[in-house]
Amino acid sequence: MAGAERARLPGNQRGRATRERILLAGDRCFERSGLSVTVDEVAAEAGITRMTVHRHTGGREQMVRHLVLRASVRLAETLTVVLEGDGPLEDRLVEAMVQTVTTIRATPALAQLFAGGDVTEPWPVIDPDDDVLATVRDFYRPYLDQMAARGRLREGIDAGEAVAWLLAQALLVLVVPEVARSEADVRRLFGQLAMPALLRRP
Repeated sequence: MAGAERARLPGNQRGRATRERILLAGDRCFERSGLSVTVDEVAAEAGITRMTVHRHTGGREQMVRHLVLRASVRLAETLTVVLEGDGPLEDRLVEAMVQTVTTIRATPALAQLFAGGDVTEPWPVIDPDDDVLATVRDFYRPYLDQMAARGRLREGIDAGEAVAWLLAQALLVLVVPEVARSEADVRRLFGQLAMPALLRRP
């Protein structure tokens, strides 16, 4: 947008436009640099000052958290298509978990976050309020609630525990890729081991 056009926008609209410009630039930088992305890098990409980036994002840690959440939202949009599709819900959940793992593995910034070696290190800085992990849990929770309501979960296992179990298996595969190296291996792990462990026996 040209400077003259920006000048005609009301203050709130200008602020929203600037913030979106920063986040779009941040997305590109995040793809290149992952968790090491800096405010200076995003400012240069957006063609604005470092102070403007800081003012609109709250600093580097908050900016990275926003970028991780945006990447998570894009992944969620893809997974929703799978989860709202046809077939038994447990099969759709298996496929969604497979896509979660393969997408994170194929996205350097997300792979660095979820499988960077020390799984405890990034979260206290980037996600001090547990927003990212809570977003992931909240995304999957309604589908496990459906399974619980239909009596499909094993006795003594509630939907929250089922979500935690599936996400723990995904994190295991991401941190220790030898557990399931190929997409077929990941599908077998979830389809033959992780999901059946949650299901009520016929």
